[in-house]
Amino acid sequence: MSRWSIDRVIVLPRAVRPDAWFPGLQGLVAALLVLFPVFLLPKMSVSNGVFTLLACWGLGCLLVPGRDRERWGTYWRSVAGLSLAFLLWPAAVAIHQAAAGLPVSVPYLFTRFILLFVLAWGLVRLGGRRLAWMAWGCAAAAIYAAVWIHFATLDMRPDHVGIYNIIPFSNLALLMGALAALSIGWDEPRHYMVHGMKLVALLAGMYVAYAGQTRGSWLAVPVLAYAVCASYRHGPRRLRVAALVALAVVGVSIAGTSDMVRERVAEGVVALAGSRDTLDSSSGGRIQVWRASLRIFAEHPWTGVGLEHFKAELGEQAEAGLITGDAAELPHSHNDILYAMATYGVPGLIAVLALYLAPAVFFARKLRSAAPHVACAAAMGLTTAASFFIFGLTETMFSVSITNAFYVLIMAWLAASVVCREQDWGAAGGAGEMRP
Repeated sequence: MSRWSIDRVIVLPRAVRPDAWFPGLQGLVAALLVLFPVFLLPKMSVSNGVFTLLACWGLGCLLVPGRDRERWGTYWRSVAGLSLAFLLWPAAVAIHQAAAGLPVSVPYLFTRFILLFVLAWGLVRLGGRRLAWMAWGCAAAAIYAAVWIHFATLDMRPDHVGIYNIIPFSNLALLMGALAALSIGWDEPRHYMVHGMKLVALLAGMYVAYAGQTRGSWLAVPVLAYAVCASYRHGPRRLRVAALVALAVVGVSIAGTSDMVRERVAEGVVALAGSRDTLDSSSGGRIQVWRASLRIFAEHPWTGVGLEHFKAELGEQAEAGLITGDAAELPHSHNDILYAMATYGVPGLIAVLALYLAPAVFFARKLRSAAPHVACAAAMGLTTAASFFIFGLTETMFSVSITNAFYVLIMAWLAASVVCREQDWGAAGGAGEMRP
């Protein structure tokens, strides 16, 4: 007997029927999704707990698919390839361990990548409108981070803000501000107050990048500013061009008048030129460890040396006079691609490139969608992939479990948004602007 027939015969009270309580549960899970970015910087343990709850929700939705079989087929065709790409990094770790004769046990650091498929399906079950709430969590996080770093840097630039290294702190705050601004494409055209609040979040993220003195974030600012201006669909093109020009003028003015910016840029330029006077500066140390990572890859190209032996390899190069002792004390390569190459060889290189390229290809294909909400989600996904690539040039973003969780959850959120909004657009006959 079908579930419909049972309901007809038993006549369940409305309070216990699945159709009655499931929307409430969806709203609760959507609220948890909003809390993830809010607590990401001030209370990492809360965001870790939220990530776990969202993964459990996704697993439950997989085990109890319900009546959403048509959406499941669309989801599988859309997200399966992206999910497989995220499995390559855990696979690279397993290959290294097997080749080294070690028990295959993927560290917790990289297990988050396995969960993309589960997370995204759980988020698809929330629906496009509830998924849009998370943009407000990103906006709140960027504004909170700006206030926090303002007071943290009053006397001097600290190495850490809270428990975070200041570099990933600044990177994540900048990106969350940009995602909030990009999400204006989900809002009504004349909701200017909403647009203004999200643009304030973008400016807050940019302030965090400035106050944090993180050059990797500075590299991403022009890309993010262009993405926000180019994707703004609620005004004439000349307005977008004027906004981009204004941001460029402000950026150049700050760079030209700020002693701190000029000093940080000059230090990086001198280090790149190979001056021995800057070997033990922050830039000089990174350049040394970049070259050391390439040497490790050349000696161990197929499976790398693993995370556990990377520091020992740097120590050997310091003893040989190839790098300084200070550079040998750095915990990682300060570059995601080089670190993956040194620790996991060719499989690691393929895996880290897949983390950038697979989302970039997935979202780029949706960028020109006739459905404006789909195009908006695609712009946000493409921007996230590009930003992590830029951040990864000067920092190992994928070597911190919470930044891995952030990347996986953001990609799951935006992939789910694409699937939901495409179906909503198709159900509406592809005509008119869908309401957020």
